Amino acid sequence: MKEYQRAMLLLYPHLERYAENLRGYARAKALASSLGREDTEACVEKIIDCVHGQRCCLLLKALLEEVLGSLTAEERLFLDYKYFRRAGEDGQVALGYSRRTYFRRQLRLEEKLNADFLRRGMDERWFLRTFGKVPAVRLVFERVRAGKEAELYDRRARRGISFAAGARKGQAGQACR
Repeated sequence: MKEYQRAMLLLYPHLERYAENLRGYARAKALASSLGREDTEACVEKIIDCVHGQRCCLLLKALLEEVLGSLTAEERLFLDYKYFRRAGEDGQVALGYSRRTYFRRQLRLEEKLNADFLRRGMDERWFLRTFGKVPAVRLVFERVRAGKEAELYDRRARRGISFAAGARKGQAGQACR
């Protein structure tokens, strides 16, 4: 999977909150502008940047919801675990597969998502042109590109995977982190 695609998936659960934060910042900036401590033009530019960032976040969320809506329940489970760190109440994602099957299915899912993104015109050039100036998006993309993707996961949300019993001798029921 391409770096920008991983960045989009890592951002997905947070996009609505980012948009709301940008809206709040723009509103506060507009209210504070009456104090006259900042050049009017600079203040307006910051407000415009915030509104643009908010719209970009909401657009990306809508586009990703279209793509993710086309996935099967099983594919969504794989995606939920890998990118969104969602799991059951016991902190485990129970799968009836061996480790090998799990990783093969993850690879197929990445290939499917890549094809779906590209079919919709969501390539890296589009991503950078559309979202490259949004600070939160740029930060996540730079971390992924630098190989520091693991820093973006919420450490409290780390979950294990329970593989099928008897999948491999000596590995049945172990959790993978």
